[in-house]
Amino acid sequence: MKKVHFFIWMLMIVATVLGVYGQSLAYYVDENIANTNHPIYYVTVFTVSSVILYFVTFLLAYLLKRGKKIDNKVTSIYIYGFGMIGIGVSLWSVFVCVMWWG
Repeated sequence: MKKVHFFIWMLMIVATVLGVYGQSLAYYVDENIANTNHPIYYVTVFTVSSVILYFVTFLLAYLLKRGKKIDNKVTSIYIYGFGMIGIGVSLWSVFVCVMWWG
């Protein structure tokens, strides 16, 4: 059971890092790792990855609640608390990505 909670938390942390620091990560990847594409493509990949990870976390928490694998109190925290964080970070990262695309 603790592995499931750890996995959900790790998904949220990775999604938040990709969403909030996507622009910085895009510059880092462009300068240090792969200098073949424009950074705008990296920002888009990080943004889409972040949104998908938030969706997967929400879906996983819902399915675990439905299958009665975790408590309803914990699931409510995951769904509502992480939902609010996910919506805020996703809106921010989509806004940044749209501004990059012009």
